[in-house]
Amino acid sequence: MGKYLVFFLLVLFSFHSINSSLPPFFRAFHLQIVNQLQFNKKLKVQCESNTHGFPITYLNIGESFQFKFIIYPNVLYRCSLWQGPNYKHHVFFEAFFPSLNFIDVTCNGMNPNVCLWIAKERGVYVRHTKFLREYFRYGWDIPTKQREIAPASALTSESEFDP
Repeated sequence: MGKYLVFFLLVLFSFHSINSSLPPFFRAFHLQIVNQLQFNKKLKVQCESNTHGFPITYLNIGESFQFKFIIYPNVLYRCSLWQGPNYKHHVFFEAFFPSLNFIDVTCNGMNPNVCLWIAKERGVYVRHTKFLREYFRYGWDIPTKQREIAPASALTSESEFDP
């Protein structure tokens, strides 16, 4: 009986959470990684969650890797990306975790319900459709402790670095 009550409360909160501080559990979400590297470089992609691993995928320029999943309370997706042709440059990052702040600020919220990551020469960017901009998040080959996720106010767009 107790298990059913907890499940019922989680479902109830998930429907209410769109305008609350709780993440929208048990709803579909998408994760997409796009190769926008230059010089015909392929992008090697490997993503995994706590319970599921995806096979290694190689993306040509302009191609994307996308998957759909259900948001569960402890779901966490991590991805490793490598730049071709020799795949020496690498980045490992948390591509999704079930926090309302992450979903709303980093991934544009539940509408359009996709977290879009873009690999470029400088590093990995996240696309914000609400502001029609891409924000730099992770550099290639930077140690883990130096590339923690910045708060939303510290996000920088690519255009800020262009002369």
